[in-house]
Amino acid sequence: MFEDVDAMEAYKEKVVEDFYDPVKDERYSVIGEDGMLFESVGTIMKAMTVIEKVPGDIFTLRSFEGAGEPYLTRNQQCVLSAVLINYFDIERGRVLFKVNPYVNSFLECYMIVRPLNPYKVGALDLVECIRGLNRFVAAVRDRTSTKAFSREIAAHTRAANKNYSGLLGYIDALFGRYSRLLVLRIDFAYGKGKFEIEELSDSRDRLDVLNLVSKQIISHRAELISYLKNKCPELGVVGYVWKLEYGREKGHHYHMMFFLDGSKVRQDIVIAKWIGEYWSNVITLGKGVYYNCNGDKSKYKFCGVGMISHNESDKVNNLKKAAVYLAKVDRYISACMPENKRTFGKGGAPKGNCRSVGRPRRN
Repeated sequence: MFEDVDAMEAYKEKVVEDFYDPVKDERYSVIGEDGMLFESVGTIMKAMTVIEKVPGDIFTLRSFEGAGEPYLTRNQQCVLSAVLINYFDIERGRVLFKVNPYVNSFLECYMIVRPLNPYKVGALDLVECIRGLNRFVAAVRDRTSTKAFSREIAAHTRAANKNYSGLLGYIDALFGRYSRLLVLRIDFAYGKGKFEIEELSDSRDRLDVLNLVSKQIISHRAELISYLKNKCPELGVVGYVWKLEYGREKGHHYHMMFFLDGSKVRQDIVIAKWIGEYWSNVITLGKGVYYNCNGDKSKYKFCGVGMISHNESDKVNNLKKAAVYLAKVDRYISACMPENKRTFGKGGAPKGNCRSVGRPRRN
């Protein structure tokens, strides 16, 4: 259930990002794997796998009896780790995040059963604590075994897979039209204190601010893409992909890939820097910051940026692996936008006929 190694590896490459603020002429780092509750969601998904695969009671009194530390099996540790995460933090974040139906079911059952922490109960209460943990496991199984849940998870997975397969097809179509692509990846965000949502404790206040902020960040993205496509023909922008996220430290931010005609331009680092500066100084009027991924290719396990020719299979595969995160992470968690506004998008199919085998390319 939660065995998507490519998506996990792609996520880990994003854990540390150094955003540049041109107005202040300074860099600041954003660190933390749980910025999108991803670590907590991963813990719950792993527990769900155990709950589905292991029949009967998972917890036994024997594991907690005796002197010293309890001896827990791997399955017991996996489920208990999910039970003991910070649920207040997750509930507070659900205004800003959409999570997998498995995670929702886990959270709902937790709120109903309220299993206790076996490490914090006395010996007299331990028996009832173990029963409560097993009641919780049974409640999760019951909820996720219904036909309604099966339909829900199928619809959720279908939507995420559609984005992923569509993105891979889009990359193939671009290479079918252009023999070389200059690939840029830039992350766009807002400076600290520009859009404060995380500081608000009341869910209604957070939702009100989210409604206001979402209109502006959508407008900024549309304005940037329109400018690059329509006002900068010398860049040769032939495609793009964008993914909107929300992190507790860096707020709303975009991960974007731009595909440029490799016969027209080179200097990917310079161009990416120029686009980042335009975002910061013009599009956002000084509120924006950016991270130029092309400027530090060595830090990425899968370097899918820079000049890539259609016949460089390793580079093309790395590009696809780097793009995995943009689509696949929605299987687990995504930013929540008012009125179901999109959090993922890409350009239209390249104009002109795609290359047939043996047919000369445009460039």
